[in-house]
Amino acid sequence: MAGWSDPSPVSGRLLTHLLGLLRPLVPEDGRILVAGPHDESLVAALSAVAEVTCLVRSQSDAAELSDRGGTVLCGTLAKLTDTDHYDVVVALDGVERLCSVEGPQYDWAESVQVLRRSLRPGGALLLAVENELGVHRLVDRTTVTFAHTDSAWRPLGEFDTKPGSPARLAAHLTGDGLTVGWLGTAWPLPSAPTFVATADALRDGPSGALSAAVSGAVATAYAGRPVLSDPRRLAAAAVRGGLGAELAPAWLVLAFRGPAPATTLPAVLTGAGPVAELPEGRLLEELLIGACLRHDLPTLRRLLAAWVAERPTDSFDNLVLDGETLRLLDPVRATTEPELVLRHFAHTLLAGGYYQPWPAADVPALTAILLAVAGLAGDGLAGHGPVDSDPAPPAPDSLREHEEQVRRLEERLADAATRLSYTETELVRRDAELRRARLQIDAFSGKVGYRISKLGARAARKAVRAVRRSPLFKD
Repeated sequence: MAGWSDPSPVSGRLLTHLLGLLRPLVPEDGRILVAGPHDESLVAALSAVAEVTCLVRSQSDAAELSDRGGTVLCGTLAKLTDTDHYDVVVALDGVERLCSVEGPQYDWAESVQVLRRSLRPGGALLLAVENELGVHRLVDRTTVTFAHTDSAWRPLGEFDTKPGSPARLAAHLTGDGLTVGWLGTAWPLPSAPTFVATADALRDGPSGALSAAVSGAVATAYAGRPVLSDPRRLAAAAVRGGLGAELAPAWLVLAFRGPAPATTLPAVLTGAGPVAELPEGRLLEELLIGACLRHDLPTLRRLLAAWVAERPTDSFDNLVLDGETLRLLDPVRATTEPELVLRHFAHTLLAGGYYQPWPAADVPALTAILLAVAGLAGDGLAGHGPVDSDPAPPAPDSLREHEEQVRRLEERLADAATRLSYTETELVRRDAELRRARLQIDAFSGKVGYRISKLGARAARKAVRAVRRSPLFKD
C-alpha cells in the first residue's frame, strides 16, 4: 500500500532470544520468511543465520527494508505462490496485518493456511496469536470491534476465526497438518512480550513466583496507562487460579510441517534469557495483603518482622516466602530504604481498595502505622525527608480503583454529614434549654420575694465578715 506505514512493529529482547534458539532448525542454505512488520533487530538476528525474505504490505516499509539490502515482498499474502517455500516462517506479529484493502481479505484460518503452504516439508512456523480474551483486552477501556485507527478496517475482535484457547489453537494447527512442538504464553502485550511461559509451566510450576513474574511484567507495561481495572491483580489471580494460559495476552507456537524434531525450547523465558529455576512459595506482598484483609495482626507482625530481619531493603513484590525463608525473585532490581518499601505498600493498600484494619485516611498515616507494626517507628526517616515527600510508585490508571476511592470518600462524607447533623441537632436542643433557663432566671429576678431574699443574703454575708473581724471572735 502506497502512503502507508504499519506502526509499532513487534519487538523485544525476549523475541531476539527466542529466534536465536531456532538456529538449529535452519540448514546452511536455508531460507526464512518474515511475515508482517518486525523490528529491525529481529530481522537482523535472522539475517545472521540464513537468507531472509520480508513480506510487508506497506510500500514505504518495503523500501526501507530494501535499502538495508534484504529481499522484500511488498504486498499481502497473495504474493506467496505455491512455488515459494521456506525452511522457517516467522510471523511474530500475527496474521492480522498481512492483508490490505488492495487485495483479498483472508480471515485468521485462511491466513495460517497460506503460511503453512509456504513451508517446505519439515519446515517450522513460529506464529504469534493474540488472545481476544487476554488480560490486555479485559482491562482495555476501548472496544476492539470499532475502528479507532485507520489500520483497523476490519475490526473483527472476538468474531474472527482464531482459536480462543491454547488447546483449541493446537487442535486447529494439527488439523491443518502441522505438528505443534512448543506453545508458550506471552505477557504482558502481544507486540512486546517480556515474559513467556508454557501452559504446562503455568499449571505445574511454582504459582507464587510465576504470578509475581507475570504481575511484574504487566506492571511495567501498564504504568500510568488508563485501564478499566488493575491488570496486575487480574494477571496474578489468573496464574494462581490455573487460568494463566487461557487469559494470556498472546500465544507463541512453534509448529512443523511434518514430525517435530528434537528441539527443546525453554519452559520459561524472559528478556535476559531462559529461566532455569523459580523459587517455591507465595509472594510476600500477597501474604501481607491477605493478612490485612483478614485483620490478622499477629501474622502481619510476624511477616514484617521476618522481612526486617532478612531483607529490609527489598520490596514486597520481589520476595517469595519459601517456608520460613524469604527468597529474591529478581536480583537485578534496585533496593530501597525500608521506610519507602512500607510507603509503597501503604499506597498499594489504599489505591487498590483493600480492606485493612486501621482507619488511616492517607498514605503517610498508614505508613506510620506500618512502621510501628514492623518495629521501625523509632528509626524515622533520617536522611530521606518526610514520608509524604516521596512520589507514589508508578501504577496503572485504573477506573475501578478510582471508583473504589470515590466510594470510600462518599462513605466518609456521609459519615461526616451524619456527625454534623447530630451536632446541629444537639446545638439546637441545648440552645432551647439555655433560652428557657434564661427566661426563668429573668422571671424570678423581677419578683419582690427574690429581691428581699437577695438583700437578706447580702446582709448576712456582711454580718459574718464583721464577726470574724471582731477581737472577741479572735480570742
